[in-house]
Amino acid sequence: MLFDPIAMFSAARIATIRKRKGLSQEVLAEQSGVSLRTIQRVEQGETVPRGYTLQALATALDVPLEAFRAEEAEAPAPAAVPAPVLPSDAPAPTPALRPDPDFLQLLNLSALSFLVLPLLNILVPWWLWKTRRHTIAHAAEVGRRVLGFQVLWQVGSSLAFLVVVMVQLLLAGNHRALMPGLYLVVLVLTYALNVLIIGYNAWQLRQGRLNVYRIYM
Repeated sequence: MLFDPIAMFSAARIATIRKRKGLSQEVLAEQSGVSLRTIQRVEQGETVPRGYTLQALATALDVPLEAFRAEEAEAPAPAAVPAPVLPSDAPAPTPALRPDPDFLQLLNLSALSFLVLPLLNILVPWWLWKTRRHTIAHAAEVGRRVLGFQVLWQVGSSLAFLVVVMVQLLLAGNHRALMPGLYLVVLVLTYALNVLIIGYNAWQLRQGRLNVYRIYM
């Protein structure tokens, strides 16, 4: 009989394998390409994952799909055997992520660096996210959300300025008076919007809500 990974799926088995390998949910989400929320719902039994999701999790955990069978999670544990001696070049287990709400707040507020120089709102959060995503709890997911919005804002504000340039060219072509103040209006509006959104999500993080930028992503 063919093995049906969805029918035989065990949520507890995935959580057990992940913890045995020393991976947090955030790290598993990054390595598998499955969203953190999906992994949380799968392990809590709130949803039955599709075959693609199971395959992605199995690949990230370096186990076959059969490892997710429900009966394996319910089988009695085998007798303890001595742990094998790992070679000196074997990778060390992933350390547990430590909570650091202040860093998450810094990760979000670092996007305000666009007030100093353009594109720093992407480069500074990216550097913070890259250096701490494997050590700070929720840094991987929050960092992706901050970067995603800043890239979206950067593209949107650039398009807004492009529209202003096109309007000025049309006015010049029709021999009408130009509106140089329009550049300043767009600059103020786009910058103020970014500052307000960053401030709102800083307040969300202060309330302990990690699902920031959910309206814009």
